[in-house]
Amino acid sequence: MENNRLIMYHKHPNSARVTFFLLNGSVCHFDGLPPSAKIVDSSISEEQVVDYPETLLPTSKKRLGLSSNILEIEKTFQASVESDDLTIDVYLAGFTTIDPPYEQLADLGGKFIAITEARRLPSVEVELLGLAYSWMMD
Repeated sequence: MENNRLIMYHKHPNSARVTFFLLNGSVCHFDGLPPSAKIVDSSISEEQVVDYPETLLPTSKKRLGLSSNILEIEKTFQASVESDDLTIDVYLAGFTTIDPPYEQLADLGGKFIAITEARRLPSVEVELLGLAYSWMMD
């Protein structure tokens, strides 16, 4: 997963409140992004399905200790970020539960934040959350 990152979110089915999973100071799991990273491309069209690494979701679930059906990859969202000579693909996955899985993730020290709480994150992560949020609300 070294050149891939996963943004995880929860959108409440009734209120449509969106929160993003923050862990170790980043919403780009699991290694964050380099400080010099910039978005260079994005694909957020409902008409185009992106190719994503088959191991990305299973590896993420295993790392977080999640059951198999709690997280689903969004097949129409992808962004590419560059830093120096490194390209990192960023994907989006949504939790399928009614409420965010606070209890399942409590031991990891992560938390769910609203997009308004993301202003302390690196600017590239805030920009990625903006793309994800726009995609969700479209």
